[in-house]
Amino acid sequence: MIRRLAVVLAGVAAIAAAAPAVAQAHPLGNFTVNRYSFVVVGKDSVKVTFVLDEAEIPTFQALGGSPTHGAAQAWAEARVATFAQKLHLTVGGRQVALVPDAGRVTATLRKGQGGLDCMRVTVPLTGRIAGAGPFTATFSDDTFGDRVGWKEIVMRAAPGAVLTRSSASTHDVSDMLRHYPSGMLSTPLDVRSASFGYRYGSGTSVSVGAPQGQGGESVAISGGAFTDLVTHRDLGLGFVLVALVIAMFWGAVHALSPGHGKSIVAAYLVGSRGTARHAAFLGLTVTVTHTASIFALGIVTLYLSDYILPETLYPWLSVISGLVVVGMGGSILVRRARRLRATQQHHHHHDHDHAHPHGHDHDHDHLHHHGPGGHTHEPPAAITVRSMLALGISGGILPCPSALVVMLGAIAVHRVAFGLVLVVAFSFGLAATLTGVGMLVVYARRLVDRVPSSGRLVQAAPTFSAAVITILGVALTAQALGTFPGGVPLLG
Repeated sequence: MIRRLAVVLAGVAAIAAAAPAVAQAHPLGNFTVNRYSFVVVGKDSVKVTFVLDEAEIPTFQALGGSPTHGAAQAWAEARVATFAQKLHLTVGGRQVALVPDAGRVTATLRKGQGGLDCMRVTVPLTGRIAGAGPFTATFSDDTFGDRVGWKEIVMRAAPGAVLTRSSASTHDVSDMLRHYPSGMLSTPLDVRSASFGYRYGSGTSVSVGAPQGQGGESVAISGGAFTDLVTHRDLGLGFVLVALVIAMFWGAVHALSPGHGKSIVAAYLVGSRGTARHAAFLGLTVTVTHTASIFALGIVTLYLSDYILPETLYPWLSVISGLVVVGMGGSILVRRARRLRATQQHHHHHDHDHAHPHGHDHDHDHLHHHGPGGHTHEPPAAITVRSMLALGISGGILPCPSALVVMLGAIAVHRVAFGLVLVVAFSFGLAATLTGVGMLVVYARRLVDRVPSSGRLVQAAPTFSAAVITILGVALTAQALGTFPGGVPLLG
């Protein structure tokens, strides 16, 4: 049995190692819609080559779960007129119509993660220019609005024309969206408009340096070995069991990335003197919440994409997660601050009564609590089901894009049940990490409790932990507000 399991593990490892060579995840993220416009000024015309590079999830939305090259070509040709209307060229203050060359429109597919495809579309367009110049012009791309992804404009001059100035680069950074610079994946270009001037004749055109990343947002991906599990040919019992282990492993790895409330879980359990049972309850809540959020986002992707863009939900979910933590931490902070103040007032009266024995009020004895080392301090702060649910929901409400790719890939290859099981296993791995952090905190706190410490320090610990939770919630909310493409909607 052990030998057979080892063979299966080795086979899965080989599959995971070989899979990226066949199917590469989109480098900018599974949600991205990437655009590029190559603008060439020439004698009597301005030519534009518009390139669209859609990642796995937008391609799935456009073509469904079983795309073909013919379907991609038909999709592109049906939208040529729309692209032309949303690419705006003005010369000398007048709008110039960009006419597409429908016979040269191309659309191709390439394999991405989880059995899904990525789509590349190329559309050549021409604008006819009257007059002798010189010309002042502008170009802008509004084809997909603020959808996340790479946005680049490159300017050049054809023979017989000279580019005299340009706000856009004359250097191609991404090789027409074929090769994205690795150093700019976290801050993709966001160039959607350019102003420029040109004239006819001979001479040297201006050279404008390549732009740097400008903070455009992308929804990252991870765990290629996880997403490729759903497309494996043989779904024997041995492979399924190992696949579940791999899914849990990638869930645990995902939990170790920034976010998911590890620090918040630790602060809460320390301040509330939580137990291993409480940590396990938090883990279960995270598992259920994360799985449900993936299913909900999958439904949005499949059926509501005409009304709601899935990637636009991520910033809102992040804000909700942060606000939940702020609300929970703030309410706990108020309660514990009042308790701490009452305890300190009691100790003040207690010390005063010791100095004046006849004035001692025995009704205050119930506030005493003998803690570790014989110190007296306030009773442990109570843990409520409501606060644990809030903490678990905040840690699991933001779904991992890779898990969503697995869900959609499973639908595409008609393995919905297997996809559901993988997503649950992934969520369980994520929750296991958070639970593990909670367990470590619980047992570490027990060791610390054995060490004699200042009574005032012990009294202040729950209030301090609540303050930490509130501050972390504010930081998470502020960070989430900065992830909205085009700025925060309510402030725009």
